[in-house]
Amino acid sequence: MKAANTVGVSRNDLRCLNMLAEAPVKPSTIAAELGLTTGSVTTLLDRLEKANLAKRERDPDDRRGIIVHPTPFLFESLGPIYSGVAKEIKRIAAGYLPEERKAAVKHLNDASSAYEVVTSTGGQ
Repeated sequence: MKAANTVGVSRNDLRCLNMLAEAPVKPSTIAAELGLTTGSVTTLLDRLEKANLAKRERDPDDRRGIIVHPTPFLFESLGPIYSGVAKEIKRIAAGYLPEERKAAVKHLNDASSAYEVVTSTGGQ
C-alpha cells in the first residue's frame, strides 16, 4: 500500500497504474481486469488524469477508441519504490540456495496464478 499512499491513489487505481506501467491499455481492458463497470473506469481514469499519472489518447487504429497511457510522472513517483523493492528482493534471494530460489519462484508463480483465477471468476 505504500506505493498507493505515495501517489495518493486507491488499491484499484494502483492496479490500473501497474497495468499501464507494462503497456498502454484500452479502458475496456481495465474494466475487465479490475472487474469494474465502464462508468467506474471513467471515474478512475478521471482521478488518474487529475493526478497526472495517466492520460487518455485517441486510438490511432480506431477513431472512436481510447488508449490509456502512463505519464512520465507515474514512473518518477513509483519508480524509486519499485526499484527499492527489487533491490531488497535481490539481496534476500542472494542468501538462498539454488533449489530454495527455484522453490520460491514456483511458489510466487503459483500464488500469482491463484490470484488470477480468483479475480477472473469474481471470487467463485
